[in-house]
Amino acid sequence: MFGYSIETDFDLGKEQRRDRLMWSLTGSLCLLGVLFLIHPFSRLVFIAYSLTVLSYGDSFYVRRRDKIGEPWFWKSVLATIPLHLLFLGGIALLILAGPGFARAAISSLTLVVICFACESVLFDSIADRFKARGT
Repeated sequence: MFGYSIETDFDLGKEQRRDRLMWSLTGSLCLLGVLFLIHPFSRLVFIAYSLTVLSYGDSFYVRRRDKIGEPWFWKSVLATIPLHLLFLGGIALLILAGPGFARAAISSLTLVVICFACESVLFDSIADRFKARGT
C-alpha cells in the first residue's frame, strides 16, 4: 500500500502479540521497581523475571499462540523448564561468585539479552522437535 512492499512472511497478529509482550514486560518491571523502593531485594529477581518473560513470552506466546491446544506444545513447554532453570542457576552463581558482576543496569541488560538469544534458539529447536514428533 502506498508503494511500500510488505514482507512475505509478515504476520500482523504476531507483531501485535510482540508489542503486548513488550508493554507487559515494561509495566511489570516498573512495578517491580516500585516494590524495590518499598522493600529492597536482589537484582537477581529483575534478571530472572525479565529472562523468563522474554524467553517464554517470545517462544511460546508470540510465535506459537495458535498451537496452545496441541499436546506437543505443552510437552515442549515442560521440556524447556529444566533448561531455563539451568540458565537461571548459572546466572545466580555468576552474580554470587563475583560481587561486581552485572552490577550496573547495562551489564545486567546485556546478560539478559545474551541468555535470551541462547534460550530462544534452544527453545525453538526443542519445540520444533516436539512438533515433528506430534504430527
